[in-house]
Amino acid sequence: MRGSGLLASWLYSGFRQKRLADGTGLEKHEFVSTSNDNSTTWAILRASRSDPPVATLNDSERRATYVAALEQSEQLFKAASSVGSATAPLLLYYGLSQAGRAIVAAAKSVRDDWRLMGHGINHGPLTVALPAVRVFAEGSRGSFVRLSNVLGSPIWDKQADAVELAALWDALPQALDWPLRESADRRQAHRLEYDRYEQALPLLTFALCDLPTELAASASLGQDLARYLRAYPMLGAYSYVKANDRPGADPAVSFYANGRGEVELHVMVDDGRKVDEQARRAYFEAIAARHSGAYSSFYLVPAVGSNKHPMHPLMTWWAVLYTLSMLARYQSAEWATYINVDRSPHAVPIEQLLQGALSAVPELIASTIRDVSS
Repeated sequence: MRGSGLLASWLYSGFRQKRLADGTGLEKHEFVSTSNDNSTTWAILRASRSDPPVATLNDSERRATYVAALEQSEQLFKAASSVGSATAPLLLYYGLSQAGRAIVAAAKSVRDDWRLMGHGINHGPLTVALPAVRVFAEGSRGSFVRLSNVLGSPIWDKQADAVELAALWDALPQALDWPLRESADRRQAHRLEYDRYEQALPLLTFALCDLPTELAASASLGQDLARYLRAYPMLGAYSYVKANDRPGADPAVSFYANGRGEVELHVMVDDGRKVDEQARRAYFEAIAARHSGAYSSFYLVPAVGSNKHPMHPLMTWWAVLYTLSMLARYQSAEWATYINVDRSPHAVPIEQLLQGALSAVPELIASTIRDVSS
């Protein structure tokens, strides 16, 4: 089995399937990870080095880059797991940067120009409040820009269009309960729970999960939800399960114990023609961003700044970790203040996001190599 095939088989092998019956008698499929340990992810990536993606096989330098970059990435991530917030951003960012070199080396769409050089991303003043630090792409040859192009992820190359760290932060699922800034304008990544039917139907149905408390409890939820979802361009037109049979009724909300809620959305597939489960699933995956191989790890992600489409999740992590690493490296005194749990409201959110990166980013590295090499 070629290395990319090994990655593909792993993405679903670590998950077991449960069937959950809802009130309609339809089955909901949830895929639950059998391990919280990222050692399996790194083991699969290590195994791919002796049996690498096809794009590296006829170029010894390209293969050597793939192998060496993954080794450095793994060592940097493992080093990050043993240090605190003072230095972890540096190790995580450069670990991801090295993984980016391996991804481009593995990409079938990239011919001879597979070498990455420079950051390709920059920042505004680092002395402003942490959530307001602005980030933007730079040039056309740097790693952030090149990898974004390979992955079809949008970039913004003018400082006037720079995106605030808080917006990038909120686009990561790990930031759900740990925002840098509370705001009515906050747009977060929303987990999607997929409804599966065996019969041919024109509707794709899924639960939009973790709606903010204020939105879920709105007295005019239909209007407010439409306004809220404008930041999520991949969704398009939708309908919803109504709270009652009255004309213009608001969506039915299922509330969680923490005050958040979820609604059931319907999206028409193939202009309303009956389609099979495979077609519905493909349409769902075009709407959602995959954050691991599990069905339950698909998210509706906002487009940040002036972008017309959401970023690839790996590039969102790249921008966030880059910004944190620049603060830790060049504004070390301010960074020490931000991570002081006795004084800073940002300290625990930073800890939680960095901890989440240790497992989320390696999974994304593995799935991205699978995608670009197949």
